[in-house]
Amino acid sequence: MMMLKSAPRRGRARSAQRLELPVVDPHRAVSRRLPHITPIEKRGQFLRPSPMADLLEDDILSVNHVSGCAMQCTFCYARGYPGFAGDAELQLYINAADGIRRELRERRGPPRAVYLCPSTDPFPPFSEIQAETVRIIDVLAEFKVESWLMTRGHVRPGALQRLRRHRDLIQITFALTTLDRNLRRVLEPLAAPTRLRLRQLRELRDLGFAVQASIEPLIRGLTDTHDNLAPLLDELAKAGINRVSTAYLYVRPGIQQNLERELEPLGLAKPILEPYQQGPILPMGRIAAARHLPRAERQRGYARLMALAAERGIAVNVCGLTNPDFSQPRAALPQPSRPLRQLDFGY
Repeated sequence: MMMLKSAPRRGRARSAQRLELPVVDPHRAVSRRLPHITPIEKRGQFLRPSPMADLLEDDILSVNHVSGCAMQCTFCYARGYPGFAGDAELQLYINAADGIRRELRERRGPPRAVYLCPSTDPFPPFSEIQAETVRIIDVLAEFKVESWLMTRGHVRPGALQRLRRHRDLIQITFALTTLDRNLRRVLEPLAAPTRLRLRQLRELRDLGFAVQASIEPLIRGLTDTHDNLAPLLDELAKAGINRVSTAYLYVRPGIQQNLERELEPLGLAKPILEPYQQGPILPMGRIAAARHLPRAERQRGYARLMALAAERGIAVNVCGLTNPDFSQPRAALPQPSRPLRQLDFGY
């Protein structure tokens, strides 16, 4: 039975109510199987305006070379699309790299960067998908176009070896939610283990890649608590990360249905979703409007994260795309040794 605990501690910012997560037997949890991959040739345009296009002055495009996502995260907005085909199959566009090369040749000039991928993960546990990701990055590098990637996966050795040739044109963000294995299995069931992502973040940083970290989504009472954030920030500080991005969970009908189906058996759906009933529905640039936590709730949560991060020399960038109703807080903390653009990916 889930219980709500309020655990104020002396000397700390106001704490979130903590949701007590039941011990989850992975063999009895919601069944998760890796999907089947169907290779197909896509018709039409590959390069599209980025979801961040309205926030950035640069020419930033995006591409999805897979329909569907292997990670099956409970909070995933792509799984909540009205036309989502389900978790059993991924469609891999095997002509993506060739199509992108053709489209770049036809443009008057190359874009500044291409974001891989708004609606899927570029490094799922499938060698054929990672190979297509690398082929796309090879093409972008031919035109001196930067590749911006965000992943909850693990870059396999073969793919990493090829990516090293283009490290100066690659910026990769590792999205993280928790170090707690039990909670990770609930929220990100088929994503790479968090500690594996942290090890690879350090590895890529040592190899000269531009790397970032994102703590998202923040989920009220689950991932925005002191007990969840402090150890995660400790590990990021050890990895040499001095800036992270973040955003709270937002809700649309499809996302809500997934949360109810997958978290209700654990008694978590109601306490997570109830606060959103009082929250605003906000437009978010080029992506569909969604319901958010009340503004004050988000402000308190971000302030809590910023205070914890500042103790460890880490600055926090709040995603402007998913918080259109207030200005982005700024912190005067050390900049990275290698200048990076902090990406407003959302999740």
